[in-house]
Amino acid sequence: MRTRLLPHWLPNAGVRLTAGGRVLTYTGDSGPDDGVVGLARGADLLLAEASFADEVPEDSRRYLSSARQQGRQAAAAGAGRLLLTHLLPGTDPAAALAAAGQGYRGEAGVATYGLVVEL
Repeated sequence: MRTRLLPHWLPNAGVRLTAGGRVLTYTGDSGPDDGVVGLARGADLLLAEASFADEVPEDSRRYLSSARQQGRQAAAAGAGRLLLTHLLPGTDPAAALAAAGQGYRGEAGVATYGLVVEL
């Protein structure tokens, strides 16, 4: 396990877990940060907070991310898959996936209740 502090209103650490030759990276709530790219470099799965589909309101830009930003970070990291989580109520999952797809061409999805992912 490797962690890195990421920007948020409260202390937040992104996590990179490696086991059995597989890598999962999880951002927690975080503004966009090069640390996410470092943690997710070559990860099989990047599980990333995407509170908004496209634009993050100005007062939250340092502390929360959009699906579009996470798509770019997943692509920069060379992550095998991207799973968006923490969409705020009212955020359209299809719009979030479309926004992530502007910068990320790999497999992407939106986390849902009860979802199980095999690496």
